[in-house]
Amino acid sequence: MLNYMLVTILEQNRIVVDLKGVNDETILLSFGFYKKGTTYTINFDNEKEQIFLIEKLARAGVLFSYGPGWAPSEVMGYLKDEGKINVPYKVIMWRSPKDYEIIDN
Repeated sequence: MLNYMLVTILEQNRIVVDLKGVNDETILLSFGFYKKGTTYTINFDNEKEQIFLIEKLARAGVLFSYGPGWAPSEVMGYLKDEGKINVPYKVIMWRSPKDYEIIDN
């Protein structure tokens, strides 16, 4: 079973992270996230704060979900192409609940 911290929403003013099999939420709480239901959320005011947070998440090994439209992995790719981030990050692509691929970017 895969245990992970996964960015499921990466918006202009909000990031949402889901934990699966990971019992240590302290890293997210130290970044300023708060628990909302079964996920952890943080709101921010500007792109500078967004970049700061996603770079911290990437350095912590958090995965960025892949999917249609502007999935977190697509937002990360855009920010990297624009030269706004320069940090390695990991993307997870799901084929089925037990079949996935993690890609280093």
